[in-house]
Amino acid sequence: MADPDNYTDPPTFLSHLQRNPRLQPYDFWPLVADSTVIVQHLSSVAIFVCCFVAIYRELVSPELVVGLGSAATVLGWVLWDFWAAQVEAAKTDLKSTAAVDTDSHFPGFDGQADSPSTRGRSRPSSRGNDAASGLGLTLTLSNGSHAASSVQSRSGSIGFTPSVSSEPSSIVPPSNGRPAYPASNPPPGYYPPDSAFSPRNQKRLATAKSAILICCALLGLSPILKSLTMSTSKDSIWAMSCWLMAINIFFFDYGGGVGVKFPASLSTNAALMSSTVLASRLPSTTHVFSLTLFSIEVFGLFPVFQRHLRHISWRGHLALTFALVFGAGAGLGLTTSKNGGWQRMLVGMLLWSVGAALGMGGCSWWLIGLQRYKNVVIGPWDPARPVIRQGGWES
Repeated sequence: MADPDNYTDPPTFLSHLQRNPRLQPYDFWPLVADSTVIVQHLSSVAIFVCCFVAIYRELVSPELVVGLGSAATVLGWVLWDFWAAQVEAAKTDLKSTAAVDTDSHFPGFDGQADSPSTRGRSRPSSRGNDAASGLGLTLTLSNGSHAASSVQSRSGSIGFTPSVSSEPSSIVPPSNGRPAYPASNPPPGYYPPDSAFSPRNQKRLATAKSAILICCALLGLSPILKSLTMSTSKDSIWAMSCWLMAINIFFFDYGGGVGVKFPASLSTNAALMSSTVLASRLPSTTHVFSLTLFSIEVFGLFPVFQRHLRHISWRGHLALTFALVFGAGAGLGLTTSKNGGWQRMLVGMLLWSVGAALGMGGCSWWLIGLQRYKNVVIGPWDPARPVIRQGGWES
C-alpha cells in the first residue's frame, strides 16, 4: 500500500528540527561600545547647533568659536600625521626585514655561501686578467664595461659565461660603498635628489596649501553666502535646516573604517548645506565665514579623526566620547537659558549624559530582545523556495 502525499515518518519527524542557523546573537557590552559612535555624532551635531545659537544670540563671538575649532583641528591633524608616520615606519621596517631575509637566503655573486660541495675548498686565485672567481657571469653596464668571472674546477675551467645586459635606467651603479638599487624600486626612505622635501613633508605642504585655499575661497564667498536667503522667511530657514540635519544624522556612515578617507557624501553635503543656510541669517560676513569654516571642520574633517582614533586607541575613543557628551550638555544648558551660567551648564551636562547612557543601554537591550523573533524553528515542512536560473526555474 502506497503512502499518502502528506505522510510524515514519526521517528524521523523531529530529527530535522533546527533553529535559525543564520542567527548571530548579540552581547550587551559590545553593543554599548558600538553605540558610542552614534553618541559621538549626535553630540557633534548638538555642539554645532549650540554654537550657531550662541553666535546668533551674541552670547559668544564667532572668532572664539572658529579659533577653538581650528586649534582642535590642527591638534587632530598633528596626531593623525604622527600615526601615519608610525604606520609608514612599520611598513619600511617590514620591507627592510624582508630584504635582509632575502639576502641571507640568496647570497651575492661572490660565491662565498657555504654548501656541501664547496665546504672545505679554498677559492681559486685570480691569474692575471683572464680568470676571476665567481659564477662566470659577464655583466654589461651602461658605459660598456664588462665584469667577467669564471669558475674553475680541478679539471679545468668551465666554458659557461652567460651575458646579462641591462638598460641605463634599470641599474643604479653603486657609489660610496652603498648598495645598488633598481630605479623602479628605490631603497626605503629614498626620495629624488632634485626634491628638497621628503614624501611625508610634501604631503604636509600639500595639506597646508589646501587649508589656505579653502580659507581664501570662504573669505571670497562669504558676502555671497550672507545674501543667499535674504528673500526667505526665518520659519522656512529653520525648517529646512532641521530637515537637512536629520538627513545628516540618519545617513551618516557609522560603520565606516579607517580606509574611508571622507564620510558619506549625502550626509556631509546635507550638513554643509544646513550650515550654509544657517550662516546666511547671521549679521556680518565675519559671522558667515566663521560658521561655515567651523561646519567644515565638524562635519568634514572631524569624522576622519574619529575613525583613526577608534582604530588606534580605544581609551582615546572613550575619552573623546565623554568630552563630546559633556560639551554638548554644557552647550545645551547655556543656549536654552536666557542668562546662561555655570549652574545651567552643569544641569545640561547631567541631563545629556543621563539621556545618552539610557539611550545606549536601552537600545542595546531592545535590540537583544528582538533577536528572539529571528530564532524561528526551521524544518522539512517549510515551503520550498524556487531557484531562478537562466534556463528556467526549479524548486
